Parts: sequence; structure tokens; C-alpha cells
Amino acid sequence: MTTLPLSGCSYGWLHQNSLDHALRQLATHGYRTLELTTAPPHLFTSAYGPYERQQLLRTLNSLSLQVISVNPSFGDLNLVSTNPEIRAVSEAQIAAELELAADLGARFVVVIGGRRHQLAPAPLDAAARVLDDALDRLLERARRLGVTIALENNPYGFLATATELCEVVDRIDSPHLAVTYDVANALAAEDPSAGLRLLGSRLALAHISDTWKHRWAHTSVGRGEVDFGSFATTLAELGFDGPTVYELVDGEPPDDRLPTDLAALAGYGWSVHTLPVGTR
Repeated sequence: MTTLPLSGCSYGWLHQNSLDHALRQLATHGYRTLELTTAPPHLFTSAYGPYERQQLLRTLNSLSLQVISVNPSFGDLNLVSTNPEIRAVSEAQIAAELELAADLGARFVVVIGGRRHQLAPAPLDAAARVLDDALDRLLERARRLGVTIALENNPYGFLATATELCEVVDRIDSPHLAVTYDVANALAAEDPSAGLRLLGSRLALAHISDTWKHRWAHTSVGRGEVDFGSFATTLAELGFDGPTVYELVDGEPPDDRLPTDLAALAGYGWSVHTLPVGTR
């Protein structure tokens, strides 16, 4: 069985406990790499100055943890909003994420392309042009900082499938634009393993958690309908040795569940003790 690198995620402790507690729990359970969720009350990137960043790096180093990606969670950000002020704020805050990633030595910033209103959605071609416009500026900053934007599939009516993600990445054709593919976001839209095969080398990050086809979640392994074995096998067949992030976010404290969850994921081939490519 191919061993797949498994990274942690601080998101599950948001509104549950402090960021410091989250980092210490991740280290206690054996993680060596993580995706940092940059959302208040844990961390507001634009207000997180040089002293705070140095303190965070000291904490990470003391715990032998390395940030591989940052993700502002996109609860409020929307690059394709029809409101120009919302678009401007979203772009500015993602630009700040790129700066933070560079300061922390993280390779990726996870970006959700945006959401369309369910009742009165903007036309897809118009939303695509608006996204391209924002990405053009953000990718120039990413290039200067040596960071990659990893565009994530999402269930918000825009870029839900691997095909749609491929279209954006291929159209823009930048070495600093790749894909984050989230199995829980994909399940209601397509076969996640087929999506992975379509993405191929465009894949930079994978996100895993359990969910149901008709009820969206990011919950513990075994609670839902995700075929983790098929997903892991497809990653191995693709030769993917980048980060797979276990994004456990369901409103319940993660602490006591992690040993059982990690043991289940180890049965499919993921290991917290294997470092993703580029971090060794």
C-alpha cells in the first residue's frame, strides 16, 4: 500500500477552543504539517502583524509543525459577488493571505472562486470573467511571493466540479495556479475519484472528511458516505505525494475523536508521519 502524507487542519477548533490549543492538539496526535485556517477569532490575517507572525512561527517550531497551506475559510469572501465592494474586500483579504503564507513558509493559499446567488445567479460566463480578472492580479502577487493559489471545488453554485476547475486552470495557464480538491465538497456533484483522474497533475492539495450525498458535512470518517478507499487508491495511482488535509469541521470538539479517525485513515493508507513532497 502506498503511504499518503496526511496533514492536519486548525479549522475544527474554530469557536471550540483557541488556536494555540488547536496547534498543540495537532502536534499531540502526531501531525507534522497543517493547513492553517485564518479566520477570527483564531486569526484575522490583515490585523496579524510582524510580532504576531514571529510568535506563531516560534510556537510552530516548538511543536515541530509546519504550515503547508493557509485557508481563510471563505465564510464571507466572494470573488464573483455582483457587489463591487464585496469583490474588492475579498481580493484584498486574499492578497493578505498570500503575504501571510510567504511569511510562514507555506506553499499554498486555498481559494474558493466564489458563490452565485441560488435564486438569482449571475450568468456563468460573466462570473468566469470576473474571477479571471481578480486572479490575474492575485497571481502576479503570488508569483512575486513564490506562493501557489490552489483553487478549491465548492457547493456554492460555481466551480463545483473537476471539469470546471480544469477549465479555469487551463485557461489561465499559470505555474502559480493549481487545484485543491475536496472530497466532501465533490460528493454531491460527481464521483470524487473520477474528478481526481480528470485533474491529474493540476492537483496541489486534497481535502478529506466524511459527508453524505444529500447532506453536506465535514465530519468524522465512517459517519457518512465517502468512499475513502477509492479516493486513496486514486491518489496513489496518480502518484500524488502532496498534502492531503483532514478537514474535520462539524461543530463538535475534534480532540477525543482524532485517535479513532486517524486510525481509520491509516487503514486507507494515510499517515501523519509521512511528509508531503517539498517539506522533507
